[in-house]
Amino acid sequence: MLKFRLFNIFKYIHRNKSGYPYAYNKNSTYLFVLWTLIIHFVFLWGVLDINFHSPIIQGLPVVPGLKNAPAKRLILLVADGLRYRTFRENIPPYLKNITQYKGVWGISHTRVPTESRPGNVAIAAGLYEDPSAIFKGWKENPIDFDSVFNQSRSTWAWGSPDIIPLFTKSNKGNVYGESYPSEWQDFDRLQNDILRLDSWVFDKYLKWLEKKSYTMKHMDGIIFFLHLLGCDTIGHSHKPQSRKYIENMNYIDQRIEEIVQKTEQFFDDRSTAYIFTADHGMTDWGSHGSGSTDETETPLIAWGAGVSSTGIRYDVDQADITPLISTLIGRPIPTNNEGVLRKHYLENNDTYNAQALLNNLKQLSYQVTENRILSCGISDDFMDWRELTLNKHIWEINEYIKNGKMIEGITEAEEAIKLAKEYLYYFKQYQRNYFLMYMTFMWSGWIIFLFLKIVGIPRKKIKPSLLLLVDIIFLSSLIVLIIRYTGNSGYNLRQLSYGLFTVISLWLAEIGGTIFLLFIMFMGLTYRAALSVGMLFIVVMQKVIFNKTHNMLLWSGLALAMYPLLPIVEPYPRIYIVSISICIMIYKIALRHQLKYKKIIEIVRLIITGLVYLKLIDGRYWISWIILASAPLFIWTYTVNPKDRIEGITIGLFCPLSLLSASYEPFFFLTLAMHLLHWPLSIKDCDKTTDNILSITDFTKASFFMLYTLLCFFGTGNMASISSFDPVWTQHFITVFSPFVMSSLILFKLSIPLILIGCASHILGSRTAFLAVLFLGDCLSLPLMYYVNPYGSWLEIGSAISRFTIAITLPCILLILHYFSYPLMKFNLNQFEHLLSEKKHIV
Repeated sequence: MLKFRLFNIFKYIHRNKSGYPYAYNKNSTYLFVLWTLIIHFVFLWGVLDINFHSPIIQGLPVVPGLKNAPAKRLILLVADGLRYRTFRENIPPYLKNITQYKGVWGISHTRVPTESRPGNVAIAAGLYEDPSAIFKGWKENPIDFDSVFNQSRSTWAWGSPDIIPLFTKSNKGNVYGESYPSEWQDFDRLQNDILRLDSWVFDKYLKWLEKKSYTMKHMDGIIFFLHLLGCDTIGHSHKPQSRKYIENMNYIDQRIEEIVQKTEQFFDDRSTAYIFTADHGMTDWGSHGSGSTDETETPLIAWGAGVSSTGIRYDVDQADITPLISTLIGRPIPTNNEGVLRKHYLENNDTYNAQALLNNLKQLSYQVTENRILSCGISDDFMDWRELTLNKHIWEINEYIKNGKMIEGITEAEEAIKLAKEYLYYFKQYQRNYFLMYMTFMWSGWIIFLFLKIVGIPRKKIKPSLLLLVDIIFLSSLIVLIIRYTGNSGYNLRQLSYGLFTVISLWLAEIGGTIFLLFIMFMGLTYRAALSVGMLFIVVMQKVIFNKTHNMLLWSGLALAMYPLLPIVEPYPRIYIVSISICIMIYKIALRHQLKYKKIIEIVRLIITGLVYLKLIDGRYWISWIILASAPLFIWTYTVNPKDRIEGITIGLFCPLSLLSASYEPFFFLTLAMHLLHWPLSIKDCDKTTDNILSITDFTKASFFMLYTLLCFFGTGNMASISSFDPVWTQHFITVFSPFVMSSLILFKLSIPLILIGCASHILGSRTAFLAVLFLGDCLSLPLMYYVNPYGSWLEIGSAISRFTIAITLPCILLILHYFSYPLMKFNLNQFEHLLSEKKHIV
């Protein structure tokens, strides 16, 4: 049945069958469907692979560490979620004394996304966010990476179960980690024991000093990593300007003073260095992930062996902490480090500092070489002058050091490191630009091919000489591609693969032309306010085109146009807005003409939802989940009449949506439902045609489908919440930090308005409209490809991916909604009871 329906989706032209024999060949249709699936998969995968391919290169050469390091061991303290502004305004006494008299301090500028995992990886590995991790979640790095812990002689780490396993899951056996139970990260239970997370970490280190430290007392290259989650957890629940947040910061200060005293007392060799910093900051409303100043500025304080004691402020990038750690203990810098050693944090030892900067330069130059190989090939024809320039600088710095000219060597090393950073960025972008060019031509060819299928221009009407010329050009391109990339020892198989698909796609098109672009749709995917303009335009079209339009259709359309103008992300839950929407729904149900017992059950369900939302009832353990799970049962009690069933779906899904809402989302859902309840009948009355000719009406229906679907995604701005959400949004279901469960709940919330679109498609959707959606969606996806990039916050990255993915998968989304909403529209509990009664009667 599914195969039959898919076939009929593309069977769209009945006129002039003799003139278009290729369009009605059954095998040709199946091949077209198959190629459609393949080309969409390759395009979607290719764009994501281009932008989110891991930059981590395995097997890079390791630059040996330095001898005679000033510190034998280093204690790294990372206060998760400690922002610089709060720290500066309420600086604790012990760390204040360090910044003034005993060490060096400054601001550590983090990069977006300002999350715990990328922040700690940047500190320990000098590696900024691995873009491929966007598909793996918050807790893991998808590719094993080198870090200061791997390069140390031994490392002991204590802290959060979300962070410590990052550095212990795949190591050389020299990293020992221990974490507290994940259940401790409960935003609710910690109200009574806010210091528990950090006290556990400090106590574990002190116990290590008592039991295991004697065997390591005289060893060098040792690191202790203390990850302190208290500030982050309290910041989420109480906000970073709260009294409890400052109390936790002061508690950390007291415990740091304690461990410094006991460490110095035990080792008694003045060979311990200390670094205190944070992985990210936090906004006033307790969230992080984006690029505001409060999120990207964190404190950095260094003191102890090998560290300057000038008390002067020097700001650094977060990745710069990595080479500082390696230099202080004389261990190799991690191979994928992008950080720069800042000499102002080191003691005045010009010989040691010059050698350390040279090591930093060598380590960066190895990355430049490997990225050049990946981008351009390994043959001598692709040797770049940038690499030769770095090699020249390395030779000159070595000469300065040999001749005792340390100041000159340091100066040239600092300049050469800047060049190495520029060259590294150049080669990483070089490869991406090639891929984008391939994908652009490939997708342009597919759109032209699809356009020919829609307008029905047969291949035989094109001049044979032109076809022969085009065939020769593309065949030559294939040969050139294969020769060019197979001559590079297989380093560019990804480029070759996308290049081949580009040529094949253009070969199918075999002409050039201008593709129609939907300007409002494109702008709406980038700027939400444009969707309001599009919605107003649709209201006007419905009034002009349709013979009969219900006033509620037009008024609800105008109301829908207002939502994209509202703020995207609400910093605080607007409880009164959600409560008002629940009251309106109760009033509406009270006025409905239906069975009394059903009305009472629905009103009680809404009242319980309101009590849970107002926190008068704790629904996290079973009430909220029962409300969620029982939604289909309430829907199936309504008749299968389309209008009644859509009303039942609206009422049934309203309760779980309210529990997951932070502001005006329930009002948007009610407005959309009201609009759809009156929209289908208008289309049905207007559309009197019975054939399957692809006409302007089909494109009109397709544009309606697309705009309503986009409104579901961007009308309330909830798509961005997947990348940067507040735990408060799912507080009525769960309080323990669980990214998978929280993301699943947010995704379900986003899908609720889409279910209404799927139900409406049973009345509105024609088979030809899906083909029109395919064409329009593919036209939208081409320019959106250039908005996808691996830079920015998870909010920004996720929004760009969402826009592109929605456009490229929009036809599939509509098909899935159409078929998956079938049980909600057709199944009825009364019919099931009738079948059971018949079975009992037969027995």
